[in-house]
Amino acid sequence: MSPVRDLALIGLEVPNKLSVILGHILPSTVSPRPTTRLLRREQSLLGTEARVLRLLRQSAVPCAPSLLHYDPRDTLLGSAFLVRQYIDGSTLQELESRLTSEDRRELDRQLGLLVNMIGQHTANSFGTLEQVALGSGTRSWREAFLVHVESILRDSEDVFVHLPYAEIRHQVGRLAPVLDEITSPRLVICDFGRPSTVLLDPVSKQLVGIAGFDSALWGDVYMGEIFEDPSPAVLDGFASRDIDCEPDLIRQLLYDRNPILLIEDEDMLMHRLGMPVTVQFTTSPFNTTARETRQPKSKHEDG
Repeated sequence: MSPVRDLALIGLEVPNKLSVILGHILPSTVSPRPTTRLLRREQSLLGTEARVLRLLRQSAVPCAPSLLHYDPRDTLLGSAFLVRQYIDGSTLQELESRLTSEDRRELDRQLGLLVNMIGQHTANSFGTLEQVALGSGTRSWREAFLVHVESILRDSEDVFVHLPYAEIRHQVGRLAPVLDEITSPRLVICDFGRPSTVLLDPVSKQLVGIAGFDSALWGDVYMGEIFEDPSPAVLDGFASRDIDCEPDLIRQLLYDRNPILLIEDEDMLMHRLGMPVTVQFTTSPFNTTARETRQPKSKHEDG
């Protein structure tokens, strides 16, 4: 009998985060009911996580929980339902202040190794895991990325978030040709490295688990959040050179989580490349805030 049926038979209400099944605490996720309006990317989150967990389990990637149950159309709950293995640990967000510099270097090296292992999974086209599985992925990373960005912008427009949309679309389109250098679709977990998705043993400070699998897609492995400002130990674990050439920096600017920085950070990018700033950008109400809260990226000191 499936875990979902076990829950139903003993009359337990399924919460958003945890379910008690046969005496074990198991993280579970339930999709909102069909009548709930979702953002575009939210419509396939559980399916994406299930596909990723199956892939990682098949290749024995460490620190990834096992997928115990996934039902895309559970009739009892009325929504998709996923249960994964419980990993006992505390998040990096909770423990970061207690890590020594040596602890942090070792953790970064392990994360670099892990993101490399995950990136060894490849597909024959770019796009979301659902698109590629259904044969509707694209041969071009530029095309897939533009679709991804457009869905985010349209979601923001739908809920009346005030952003300079025309300028953002212009800058993304202008810089997008550099994405054509990415020709191999690799599995990337976009939230990988975010402190809230990294689980550590609270005593040994060793890496024991990761989360955030619903942010995965087939694309450029450097789109992972861990590469926004990678430490030398991350790059050493990943077995990669530093991210400092012009195409790399432009791609990192495109991948940044804050789209307003496409407008704000181009002058910083040109300065790092030793190039004159010749392009003038329009301003927005967010410019002052972005400049005050965003500091230029610098390489971590490895020591």
